[in-house]
Amino acid sequence: MLLFSTYMLALLLAAVTPGPAMFAVISTGVSRGIGPALACGLGIALSDMVLVSVVLAGLSVIAQTFGWLFLVIKYAGAAYLMFLGYRMWRAAAAPPADAPAGQAGLSRALSLGAAIGFGNPKAILFHASLMPLILDVGGLDWFGIAAVLATVFVVNIGAMGGYALLSAASSRWFRTTGAVRAPNRVAGSAMIATGVVIAARS
Repeated sequence: MLLFSTYMLALLLAAVTPGPAMFAVISTGVSRGIGPALACGLGIALSDMVLVSVVLAGLSVIAQTFGWLFLVIKYAGAAYLMFLGYRMWRAAAAPPADAPAGQAGLSRALSLGAAIGFGNPKAILFHASLMPLILDVGGLDWFGIAAVLATVFVVNIGAMGGYALLSAASSRWFRTTGAVRAPNRVAGSAMIATGVVIAARS
């Protein structure tokens, strides 16, 4: 239990550290509300679970061999972020923060989060270096593997969910103060900057 608590703390510190995932969730929450922001965070959490599964399966070397695939995903995700940022910047006004999001909007937000997660091949190296330091990876049974994946999911959802709630609250504040353009301008700028950071990151 102590080992898993230590592992969860290490993951939490990494998850709450400012980065593309955090900025994407915040930007989505500010501009589109809580539903899409949570969907974006869910995409990030699910992609991180896949990357951890790759490490647990001992496929880190294979993943590095097919690094070009991660590059394609990374640049596609960066381009999509910048495109969304441009559209947000040009939008006349922010949509109501409490308006129900359509299925298409939630799917796009989920895909955006997954693209950001998969577009960070260094995450595999992070997990591959962190887990052996804290956990007995070779001695994990199916229950242990499930516990690791559940830990990764809970930590990511907790961190990204917190950012989603805060950003959605900010969106409501902008709307009540009459600054209806501000959320889109702020979120659009953050999206574009995040896309640039993802594309430029080696």
